[in-house]
Amino acid sequence: MVEKDLRGLFSIEGKAALVTGAGSGLGRAIAVAYAQFGARVSCVDISVKDSEAVCDEINKNGGDAVAIVCDVSRSEDVRRAVEVSLGAFGAIDILVNSAGIGMRSTAEDMTDVMWDRVLDINLKGTFLFCREVGRHMIERGEGGRIINMASVGGVVGLETGNANYCASKGGVIAMTKTLALEWAKHKILVNAVAPSHTRTALIEKLMEQKPEVKEYFLNNIPLGMLAEPVHIVGPAIFLASEAASFVTGHTLIVDGGHTAR
Repeated sequence: MVEKDLRGLFSIEGKAALVTGAGSGLGRAIAVAYAQFGARVSCVDISVKDSEAVCDEINKNGGDAVAIVCDVSRSEDVRRAVEVSLGAFGAIDILVNSAGIGMRSTAEDMTDVMWDRVLDINLKGTFLFCREVGRHMIERGEGGRIINMASVGGVVGLETGNANYCASKGGVIAMTKTLALEWAKHKILVNAVAPSHTRTALIEKLMEQKPEVKEYFLNNIPLGMLAEPVHIVGPAIFLASEAASFVTGHTLIVDGGHTAR
């Protein structure tokens, strides 16, 4: 029997991807990497400056990207973003929900505003894009890939004032499993990536303000280092590629051993 040529197993060449939170952090790293691997990328972010900056970087390096400004917690913004993406590329093959925020406080001092804003962005925003892009993928009838950004905070508890954040990411993991079951008949694969503490601008600022937080982070990661955005790129490419064609409803934990304890 002649084996199938597997050299294109991890290819996303020619695919159309929409990445939320693409202006910074993990979203930016994934958007840039997808473009380098041949995908056309809709760079969605709440910041005009940031979304245009990553889009310009991609296009200057020979990629194909459009910048879209969107508040992921607003249904009308999400619908418009998806329409703009479809207008630019004709389809959405891959959705990456990377937009997210944190607002830390001890549980007893956490305000309703802090709770609602984190859940609105991290959980509701992820659902709104899943719903809108899911409708497109179902109607198109060619399947698709949805990758939701979760966190180890959705798997284990954190001691750094993250009740709202952990609740949102636990919700993302549960929702990912449910959508995977609902949309399997449409060949839409829905998975999540759960990183440990990652060196983004927000985390850098927090560690500068509270050095003890950095010590807490490192003490909980057996590899003894924070994740870098590039560490999430490989899993995001894997889940978007043919290599993951039999993977759905899964949360891929990328944590340097954090949850192995």
